[in-house]
Amino acid sequence: MTEFTHLATPLKKGRLHLKNRIIHASILTRFAKNEQTTERLISYHTNRARGGASLIITEAVNALPMQAGRSQYLNAHSDAGIKNLSRLAAAVHSHDCHILAQLQERGRGNYDRKNQNRPVAPSALPDDLAGVIPRALKTSEIEQMINDFAAAACRLERAGFNGVEISAGHGHLFHQFLSAHSNHRIDRFGGDLDKRICFLLETIEAVRSSTGSDFLIALKLPAEDGDQLGINLDDAAYISKKLTATDKVDMVSFAWGAQNHALHWHVPDAHMPRAPYLEKTQRLRGSTNGVPVVALGRIVDPNEAEAVLASGNADLVGLGRALIADPNWAQKALSGRSHTIRACVSCNTCWGAIAKSQALICDTNPAVGHSFELFPPPSIPNTLKRRHVVIIGGGVAGVAAAASLAKNGHKTTVLHRGKEIGGRAAIAASLPGGDGLQSVYGLDTATAQEAGAKIELGFEAKVSDIISLSPDNVVLATGANPEGSLDVAGEAIDQTIAPPLTQFMRTAFRYNGLMGQHVVIIDLIGSIWCYCAAEYLTTKFNQVTILATEMVPAANSPLVVRQSLLERLARGRIRVLLDCTADPIENELATGLLGFFKHSTGIRETIEDVDALTHASPLQPRVELLRGLAQQGIDPFVIGDALQPRNLLSAVDEGQKIGRTLQNFARPYVSEDSAEPGQGRG
Repeated sequence: MTEFTHLATPLKKGRLHLKNRIIHASILTRFAKNEQTTERLISYHTNRARGGASLIITEAVNALPMQAGRSQYLNAHSDAGIKNLSRLAAAVHSHDCHILAQLQERGRGNYDRKNQNRPVAPSALPDDLAGVIPRALKTSEIEQMINDFAAAACRLERAGFNGVEISAGHGHLFHQFLSAHSNHRIDRFGGDLDKRICFLLETIEAVRSSTGSDFLIALKLPAEDGDQLGINLDDAAYISKKLTATDKVDMVSFAWGAQNHALHWHVPDAHMPRAPYLEKTQRLRGSTNGVPVVALGRIVDPNEAEAVLASGNADLVGLGRALIADPNWAQKALSGRSHTIRACVSCNTCWGAIAKSQALICDTNPAVGHSFELFPPPSIPNTLKRRHVVIIGGGVAGVAAAASLAKNGHKTTVLHRGKEIGGRAAIAASLPGGDGLQSVYGLDTATAQEAGAKIELGFEAKVSDIISLSPDNVVLATGANPEGSLDVAGEAIDQTIAPPLTQFMRTAFRYNGLMGQHVVIIDLIGSIWCYCAAEYLTTKFNQVTILATEMVPAANSPLVVRQSLLERLARGRIRVLLDCTADPIENELATGLLGFFKHSTGIRETIEDVDALTHASPLQPRVELLRGLAQQGIDPFVIGDALQPRNLLSAVDEGQKIGRTLQNFARPYVSEDSAEPGQGRG
């Protein structure tokens, strides 16, 4: 008996019959190739069906002839794609799971000017993000699109799909027609809201009349989209009420934001509350004429999902990023194993990859979409040697390796010099936006220990300590050294004057009350976590300034992450000086002045009343043990920041690969990032 009774309850409403209330929301994977399924795409959806979801909504397919040739989307625009689509549908159905394909067209929506791709739209108005000017569709072209969408739905039905989701949110083409901000037409598809609804309404009617009586039609509609002349809650309620007035639609969800400054609203990050749209979703639920409503938006934990249903916010829970992180989310939740769910940390790395036309990735689930993602390799066969592996370091990479090795039957020992597990991630987990990070290394630690791994904290391992354990293999997951001294024009500033940011934050965590009046962070790496640290320091200083070399805040982060950051910076709690180089002089620092050069002018300026200074500088791998181990004939695996300071994804990925490598140890592990010595050949 599950504790999540609402999640486990089947749903029977008209044509919609589901075994539970957990569905996979549409996510673009980019796993398709040449408009065909791949083994990874099949595995991705099969894993989530096998993992307990009752319904999967796939990414958009190539439904229109004009979409033909988009390699990373499946072919539903011609009969040639039916056999291939059937393969995916059959794989999902084999696990008692329904499958819908998404129908949508981006229209003018784009992320940058490099990929204009001859866009079309209701009117020749520029895209709000990229400024791309589309071509306005002719009335006859819109009518043909309606027929083409209906024809694609027929092909999907013939392929065995249970239905389609028509996506009219996210600032895509249907949304562009609905919004007065982007639709200035004067024909029957433009004008007042009733006319702007026509394109979507006629598409629904065409799909319904072209498909069988059991074929499902789901709608994703815009809620608040952030445009002053766009869709607000009243508009959303009116649209949903009109579209669900007849028995043609089976399920409705609502998306926030659009292709504009509010794009990040549809993927709330860890700076936003969990499930931030529930009250508004419940209000909109009253406008759907009893058609079941799916709640979307940063629903991470089964307790949250259960509360959504118990409180009447929605009828179903749509999980996107949560099911990317753990395909077995539903099964774990409904079988009393929710504590073993690998949680989504709402970092939006996944979104950043697909926005750059790359395959879907996940910081906490690097195996996403692979055949071994759901069911890792079993314990080592008796014909293989059970190895003793000693891991030096208990950061993210170290405990990921420990969990992977211990689960696969190897004797595993972790020696960690710190007093707590996590390494740099433990600092990030204590900052704003760090919500959930602790669960990443915490779950791997618990998994490793349950599988028999021995973890020793506060142990500064020497080569002699490692040798005394008689390991078969050694893994260096020793991380990277703190940033060291601030280097300016080849001269190091004393760390007592300008300590590295990691060291400074550890002090700040221990400090009660205000630490001072004004702290300046010199940002030399452009990381989003520098800004998160600054947000935390607003609780310790009256004024916080970031002096950055980059021209854009957190320039290496995905667009939606930067949008969220800019929204927070606009509150005025942090001053940011961009495109600058610090020029600290100790005599000036003693009087509270910090000099800097503005790149655009070359003029030296000063920041006044500075009573604390710290810096975020590039890290250096901590590999002091390599030489001593080499002298003993040991060439260890080197993973995580010890190999090369990078990110959470790299640490988790390399840790997990160790277990799979030793499981099939025909060849030594070689990182995809390096072929240097220190790859476990000894």
